[in-house]
Amino acid sequence: MTMPKERTRAMLWAGSFLIEVARDRSLPLQLRRQAVVIARHFPTIEDVGSMAHARDALGRHAVVPPSEVDWDDSGKHGPLTYSTRLSWPEDP
Repeated sequence: MTMPKERTRAMLWAGSFLIEVARDRSLPLQLRRQAVVIARHFPTIEDVGSMAHARDALGRHAVVPPSEVDWDDSGKHGPLTYSTRLSWPEDP
């Protein structure tokens, strides 16, 4: 069973990963475009923080605040945030 801290960490890692894929010009154009589309609808670090305050029908938290999670934020571009701007990848 996934615990709230693990779920939070996974969402932060995934958001960071989407940025990395979208900006990596060595990857196929279609893959980079798909990462941009997904990132537009993926929870940002701010969204995850807001979700941490919501409880499910049983009174449990699905995630914890990002500040309570040890995660490797060493991604070159950092976490996906409200201010992250991913431009639409074009052919070189």
